[in-house]
Amino acid sequence: MCGVTGTAPVTKPMSEQKHPPANAIFTVLTADWFWSLCIVIGAIVIPAPSLGASTVLGLPKLCLFRNITGIACPGCGMTRSLIATGHLHFVDAVAFHPLGPPVLLLLMFYCATHLMKLGFRKGKLQAIPRSVPIAMTACFVIVWVARLLGFLPTPS
Repeated sequence: MCGVTGTAPVTKPMSEQKHPPANAIFTVLTADWFWSLCIVIGAIVIPAPSLGASTVLGLPKLCLFRNITGIACPGCGMTRSLIATGHLHFVDAVAFHPLGPPVLLLLMFYCATHLMKLGFRKGKLQAIPRSVPIAMTACFVIVWVARLLGFLPTPS
């Protein structure tokens, strides 16, 4: 015998354990603020579409809903609107999708808030109030219905 006692080593609960470096990349890639930051950067970096453009960078339309039904989905034109907003072409942005400018501003605010909190380890990022996503969903439905009824133009 080696003199080893039969007690098992004490381990900390998962919530108190530090993540190994391999999980750090996974943690960043699954964070919603990371994807929000990618959208904001993409809106600024990707060349702005012209008002009559039906695609971005000449890529095919990827909206499965529109390709199957022929009806514009609630988000049709949002990519072009975000990019136009990123280039400060607000008139074009609203023509592509009226909610593009406010969505990009919300994403920018969310990213800025999160990145400022990264410097403060003790402070926790406040969760987005439940009313914000509910209100945004309601706005998307209202814009979609207004487009279906012909009150707002549908982007080509």
